[in-house]
Amino acid sequence: MKNKISSYFFVMIMLLGLLYLAGCASSKTYLLHLSYDTSQTPPFLSGVSPPVTLALYNFQDVRPDRLYLGRRVYRDGMVDFFKADAGTVEQVLTKSLAQMLEKAGFKVTVVNRYLDPSKDDFKDIPADVAFGGKIESLWVEAKSGLATTDTNARLSIRLNWGLVKERTWVSKTIEGTAQETDRPLYQPKHAEALINEVFKDGFNKMLKDETLLKEKLLKTR
Repeated sequence: MKNKISSYFFVMIMLLGLLYLAGCASSKTYLLHLSYDTSQTPPFLSGVSPPVTLALYNFQDVRPDRLYLGRRVYRDGMVDFFKADAGTVEQVLTKSLAQMLEKAGFKVTVVNRYLDPSKDDFKDIPADVAFGGKIESLWVEAKSGLATTDTNARLSIRLNWGLVKERTWVSKTIEGTAQETDRPLYQPKHAEALINEVFKDGFNKMLKDETLLKEKLLKTR
C-alpha cells in the first residue's frame, strides 16, 4: 500500500511538472510602440492661405493578419506575437498620418470611413482633396536560432489622392524594407526599432518629390 501511494505521488509530481513547463512554453504577446515623429516633417504647403483642406479617410488594413504587427519564431517552433500598443494598426497609422499632414501644412478633417475611388463621388468629399488608402503590408518577423536572431520588417501602403477641383484620382504605392541579422540577446525592443524604421521611411516618402501633386493642390486655392 505504501509503495502504491509513493507511485501515485511520483506520477502527480511529474504531471504538475509537465503542466508547469507547458505553461512556461506558451506563446506571449508583446506590445510595440508604433509611432512617427513629426518634428522632422518638412512643410509641404507652407504659406498657403487659406490652407488646403484635406479629408483624411481611415486607411483600410487588408493584411492577411490584421490582429498583430509581427511575430518571433523560436528554434523549437514556438511563436511569440507583437501588437501595436495604441490600438489597431489602422487606428495608429491613420492618426499618425493626420499629425504628419497637419505638420506639412494641410487643414485636416478626419472622415470615419474607408475611401473607395471606384464609388466615392467628388461632390461628397468635404474638402479640397481626399486622402485614403490600404495597408497591404506592415509586419516584423524575427527568427531566433541557437544564440542569435534575424529580423525582417516590411511595409507597403497604397495611397489614393482625390483632387476635387480636377475630379481626378492619383494613386501611389509606398514600400520599404529593413533587416537586421545575428542579433544576440534579442528583445521586443529590437523588433520595435525595426518596424518603426520602415514606418518612418514610408511616411517620409509620401510627400517627397511630389512636385506635380503640389502644383495640382495649389491650383485649388
